[in-house]
Amino acid sequence: MPLRADARANRTALLESAARLFTEHGPDVALEAIARDAGVSIATLYRHFPSREALVARTYGAEITALGEVDLSEGTAADALVRWLDRFVEYARTKRALGDLVHALPEGSSPPAREVIVDALDRILAAGSRDGSLRADHDAQDVLALLAGLWTLPDGPAWPGRAQRLARFVVDGLATPG
Repeated sequence: MPLRADARANRTALLESAARLFTEHGPDVALEAIARDAGVSIATLYRHFPSREALVARTYGAEITALGEVDLSEGTAADALVRWLDRFVEYARTKRALGDLVHALPEGSSPPAREVIVDALDRILAAGSRDGSLRADHDAQDVLALLAGLWTLPDGPAWPGRAQRLARFVVDGLATPG
């Protein structure tokens, strides 16, 4: 049965709050804090997500789903890659913050991240080849191999800035001179 508009809004607010607070405070953040941040009661949180594991699975799944969204309507494909990489860095932060909880999720509880990422990158790179904003001599697997370096960065307050610089380096390496 589809959710009412207010229930959908509450669920969305909970997922956004969970992603941010899990990233900022780690996987042990109080569920009450997530509910409060989302502007709902703890009972509302539990109606949507009966356990911490369910909330983690949906939060992580929502992050993966967002990676599959590619907006090629504004600017060049190189611009779309910059926007997509910003989302990828946020996904990486969330996944790092959730760490062992993500790895302990039952198989099939979230979309397969690698497939979603490769598909999105394929679409961006193909558009970049068509509009001339991105080099055509690399594929999604090459880009993903470069992005794998984000997982090796040490945790800490410098992580987000360094991850953004490395993502920009990927774009600079793929962008055509112009």
